[in-house]
Amino acid sequence: MKPFFIILFLILFCSSPQIIDKNLDTVPKFTPFKDDVLANKFAPYIYPSKEFGNPTALLYRASRDEENQIHITYHFVWEKEENLTSGFSPFMSRNIYTGGLSLQKTMFGKKDIELVSLIIQNQKVIQVEYETAENYDPKKFGVKHKHITLKKDLTNHLYFKVLSWNHLFFEPTETESESEKSLMLEAKYFTQMLWEEYTMVKEKESFFKRSRAHKNYEKEFVE
Repeated sequence: MKPFFIILFLILFCSSPQIIDKNLDTVPKFTPFKDDVLANKFAPYIYPSKEFGNPTALLYRASRDEENQIHITYHFVWEKEENLTSGFSPFMSRNIYTGGLSLQKTMFGKKDIELVSLIIQNQKVIQVEYETAENYDPKKFGVKHKHITLKKDLTNHLYFKVLSWNHLFFEPTETESESEKSLMLEAKYFTQMLWEEYTMVKEKESFFKRSRAHKNYEKEFVE
């Protein structure tokens, strides 16, 4: 197989979102709601990055399940993702996936969006989900996503630091670093207009048309 097609396949394989509940029958019934005060109370903070750039927006959707637990997913939005590392593989990534042919935009949509999902019970976070980069090496052309679920018990914000050029995360901390000041983006409701603008869910999925990472309950929304 020619190097071009090997790189193309691995870029596509390693760049697919992982946090998507495929089977709707395995999750409880949800009731969507909008609450900006609550969303900002628990919104994750993120550390600025000269290397990987900073998100420009933080969007959320929230629902209550049958046990009255709150499920809320935050979506950090970056203008773009790009591997600026020197070398052949990063060069190919910039010219095939994130630039040039712009397969990333064709497959998923404009900009780069990464999520953090929380489950809240009795005003305490009891579970956190996010994605990290497994065995990250910026010299490679692809980044393998690894889905992380943490059982937590906290009443305040989590602090995230970006690990990779495609904006996956290190494990969060519960207190802010003494040497770094985090960004405090205002969490805003992920309106249906924006949801469709970012093509979060594709009507028909294919190898080159993929839904972006989301939770099933986010498909329901409030006006």
